[in-house]
Amino acid sequence: MEDSNKKGPVTPGELRLAGMDLLARREHGSSELKTKLAKRFKKRGCDPETVEQVTQQLIEEGLLSDERFAASRVRQLAGRGYGPRHIRNDLRRQRVEHLVSDTMGDAFDSEIDWEAEAAAVYEKKYRSAPIEGDWGARQRERGRRLRFMQYRGFSAEVSQKLVREDDQGDQSTEDVE
Repeated sequence: MEDSNKKGPVTPGELRLAGMDLLARREHGSSELKTKLAKRFKKRGCDPETVEQVTQQLIEEGLLSDERFAASRVRQLAGRGYGPRHIRNDLRRQRVEHLVSDTMGDAFDSEIDWEAEAAAVYEKKYRSAPIEGDWGARQRERGRRLRFMQYRGFSAEVSQKLVREDDQGDQSTEDVE
């Protein structure tokens, strides 16, 4: 980056310009923006207080908003097929956990049916492929599918329901009768 090749202390103007450049590409949380600015100007001995002042100024001007960032992130992750638990964890990692309860509902025009979202993710991944085989093979496949849904952030109840619908059970007992 050209920012780190310059000599002398970092000016607030340079920090502001770099911050606006980052915000022009996508929404950022205030914590994320501070980290990126400090990293970008690390070799020039960037003062954390100056980064804090510039970030605060961007917030006051309405250019930087944790609320907008959180809402954007919720929409982005839900659009990629992630469930509410995964989204909440991601927002915690982004240090906007104080907005978690508000943002989940505010990010969308209407309430999300997480069960339908889970079903869509499950269908896309497994295409209604039945879980077949002996008891051990079925248990392994059920576990694999449940772990996938858990990773995606959907509740255990919804995930178990979806997996149970695909479990064919032991077909040999039905063939005997």
